[in-house]
Amino acid sequence: MLPAHEEQRLYSRMQLDAKVILATTKERVEGICRNLSAEGLLMEVAAGKCQLGQEWRLVLPSVDAGVEPLTATARVIRLEPGDGVDLVALALSEVH
Repeated sequence: MLPAHEEQRLYSRMQLDAKVILATTKERVEGICRNLSAEGLLMEVAAGKCQLGQEWRLVLPSVDAGVEPLTATARVIRLEPGDGVDLVALALSEVH
């Protein structure tokens, strides 16, 4: 049994405070990435911008011009509405 304070997920999370962009052919949403793992991402976006099950193209820009941005297909798997800001959990696939 793992002690209560240890992470019990398959992939550990990296805490971030970075700009992230979600886009489709018709719309673009910017938000703040709060944490990132090998399989997913948690971000804050303006309320009402994402829907459960929605698929996006995700871009996490690099702060270093010499490093390519992280890109992936992202599907909304959890949505926690807030006061003006929603917490959105995304499952990542096709990560580059």
